[in-house]
Amino acid sequence: MIPINIWVVEDDPGYRRILERLLNREEHITCSRVFPSCTELFEAIETELHPDLLLMDLGLPGMGGMEGIQKLAGLAPDLAVVVLTVFADKAKVMESLDAGAAGYLLKSAMPQEIVRGLQEVFLGGAALSPSVAKMVLEEVRKPKPSEQFDLSAREIEVLELLAQGLSTQQIADKLEISYRTGAFHLKNIYAKLEVQSQSGAVAKALRSGIL
Repeated sequence: MIPINIWVVEDDPGYRRILERLLNREEHITCSRVFPSCTELFEAIETELHPDLLLMDLGLPGMGGMEGIQKLAGLAPDLAVVVLTVFADKAKVMESLDAGAAGYLLKSAMPQEIVRGLQEVFLGGAALSPSVAKMVLEEVRKPKPSEQFDLSAREIEVLELLAQGLSTQQIADKLEISYRTGAFHLKNIYAKLEVQSQSGAVAKALRSGIL
């Protein structure tokens, strides 16, 4: 497996140590930095080489995780952020995805679920805890005002599968196309919706009534 370098932002010192041990226990993962707040994180963002992924709590002292995700979108747009939180309400899920989070995992998740989610995001996918994915699917069913983004029928089909939490490879398999073709459709979707991640694409599609 390809090595993954991860930073963690978590204010609970006990849980922070647990996460650090959990991640460093994985052969291909290195948790190289941990931070108790966004203040320390942004000091490092300005001076150090960025990691591959950032695992971010929402309930942080000072600058909250949501504000941190929004700020990172401007300072480090290529850095994928995965939320890891106790908050399971739909408003926070959708707000996080709108802000640019590449995944939303709950702290109640099993350790291997967290690791799998991080691996999926690193490979270009999205990570959603099962209950969170259910919320997203419920949101899909609600009627919303539509916007025109000139998406093809195939691109809408890809978006529908993204909303179900499928990875790029799973989407390709489902549609009986190559991984490269699936990735090409995703690239076009990102450009048309003006987003940077799969979860961002799903969130915007839901908000605009495409799905």
